[in-house]
Amino acid sequence: MPRTMRAAVTLVALTLAGRGAPASAASAVRPAHEQKKIEYLIGQVKGSSATFLRNGGEHTASRAASHLERKLRYAGKRVQTARDFIVGIASKSQTSGKPYEIRWPDGRRQRLAEWLTARLTVYEKEHPPPSLR
Repeated sequence: MPRTMRAAVTLVALTLAGRGAPASAASAVRPAHEQKKIEYLIGQVKGSSATFLRNGGEHTASRAASHLERKLRYAGKRVQTARDFIVGIASKSQTSGKPYEIRWPDGRRQRLAEWLTARLTVYEKEHPPPSLR
């Protein structure tokens, strides 16, 4: 294989291999108490009885949680707090710009960001920041 072709192949391989690194590096620099809040919110989604509405499709709670986790990995350092997570990841589709919604078993619809913000408020009351303990 010609030297320039080998260099190009190596560069592509390194780029693809490194795709997981920014996410793990980003979560390492995210404050631990904020990471716990984000994990709590994703857990609330996963354990929910709601149907998640995204870009005209209906999704299970488990699938919605997986989608949010994937978006969080790609966001990297952009998301440092639970509020960053709600606003930048869990509020709307990056593709269409449409807000994410949830539909409860009784048929009531609610924006996902609104529900997650309420869940975060409850969590923060029960788990004050480390500096206030």
